[in-house]
Amino acid sequence: MANEDASLGLDVSGALRRLAERLDPDLVLPAGRPSAVLVLLYPDNAGLRVLLTQRAEDLDHHKGQISFPGGSCDPEDEDYWATALREAEEEVGLSAQPRRLGHLPALFIPVSGYAVAPCVGYVERPPQVYPRTREVAGLLQPPLAELWAVEEWEDVKTPSGAIWRMPVYPWQDYRIWGATARMLHTLRRALRP
Repeated sequence: MANEDASLGLDVSGALRRLAERLDPDLVLPAGRPSAVLVLLYPDNAGLRVLLTQRAEDLDHHKGQISFPGGSCDPEDEDYWATALREAEEEVGLSAQPRRLGHLPALFIPVSGYAVAPCVGYVERPPQVYPRTREVAGLLQPPLAELWAVEEWEDVKTPSGAIWRMPVYPWQDYRIWGATARMLHTLRRALRP
């Protein structure tokens, strides 16, 4: 498995082909407050990188956590992609139009009540981004191969009291967990040869 995952960092065209074949073009959200996030991938000399944000410490939900750019659907948003792109522009100033690769499976986040549509996109060069709102404390742009190399699993107690085994990514000085880690793990499975 380690050798397969190592190849993910280097074979960008193969990785994009696998994603286009394996991701859902359409998505139905579970019950909850509709929202979308942008799982933005781009190449560099390490293979594929992903864009993540660190949420500010003074927010109502998910304080300080690592997340994808995204947020609530607005009535004027045409679809989940429109939400993800609007939120990415508002939060990190993304102006590039990503190639749409598809959706990861939708998630429901019990703590906040959000039903999340993960929209996976690709741009051909590192995007020019920077935090633009008080919601975003910083940006992370880790190579996927580095994340896969540090993936761990831990038991997490849910609000209902159930115990779930969940992925966690202790990358550099950050701990990527929760819904973001679940989406990253699902992306990892979709990218495997």
